[in-house]
Amino acid sequence: MEKFPNTKAIGIYTFPSLRTAGFSPPGFGGKSESMFGWINTMKWKMFEHVSFNMYNNEINQLRASIDLPPIKVSYDQMIQSIFHKRMTTITIFSKYLLPRPSDWQENDHMVGPILEERHDHFEPSASILDFLNKWKSENIIYVGMGSMMSVIFQVEEQIQFLNNIQLALENSNCKAVISLVGFEQTHIDNLSNTENVFYLKESVPHSWLFLNMSAAIHHGGAGTTHASLRYGLPTLILPFGADQPFNGDRIFINKLGPRYILIRETNVKNLSKAIHDLMVDNYKMYVMNAKRISELIKNEDGLGHCVQLIEAELAT
Repeated sequence: MEKFPNTKAIGIYTFPSLRTAGFSPPGFGGKSESMFGWINTMKWKMFEHVSFNMYNNEINQLRASIDLPPIKVSYDQMIQSIFHKRMTTITIFSKYLLPRPSDWQENDHMVGPILEERHDHFEPSASILDFLNKWKSENIIYVGMGSMMSVIFQVEEQIQFLNNIQLALENSNCKAVISLVGFEQTHIDNLSNTENVFYLKESVPHSWLFLNMSAAIHHGGAGTTHASLRYGLPTLILPFGADQPFNGDRIFINKLGPRYILIRETNVKNLSKAIHDLMVDNYKMYVMNAKRISELIKNEDGLGHCVQLIEAELAT
């Protein structure tokens, strides 16, 4: 953009990544609300400094490759110097899960999530259809930890987690579909379905599967969090890190599910307690709130708003 001044650009974020006094950076501890605005602002400054320094060498290498001098200013200052204004930004996050911060600039937009389209032509396996039909009069929980499982956890830890979650489900007499996408392949080949648990060994569209679920337990990535809410599912989040605890905090604050548990801190006892809260103690309240936010999210049209903003920027 500095080399070619007429280049258009928009910053797009999958979770709130702009400074605000309303909350600290999502990667800093997971708290999404705070009464101490000055502390939040200080944390954002730290976050921006650390983030810039993390990529400073790579940025300057790229700049050198196109004959630009190295920079030592912050990312925000760099953008300001190029455009002589703040760059337009788009945050792909629901304002119904987190209100847009009032201290953001006018051209910082929160457009809602971008979710996958309905897979009307998806053909599920006979085995999962049999399981769903068998328990169609019961509440079935989706459990999925995403691709980070095999990246963060060793094989033994993956096995321990599966054992813990299955025992916790049994303690509440729950039925579940457990997605094994992201788990070590050599281990999951040995797993067999039980009376109450179906092990899902291939990718299935959320837009089909979540229509058949009554609640969700997952890692709390922004996409999966919005997907479970899009389909009105009470949600328990077991985050690895990054923005996931932040999303778990939003679930808890909005009474859409229990307080999150860091996945490395899970055990049979706390999982059993959380699942009982999710499916028994507060299930009716969580369902009511999840259905309400589901209708709101359906009408946000994050993709459409993104397209409109990009077209408007190109037209200037």
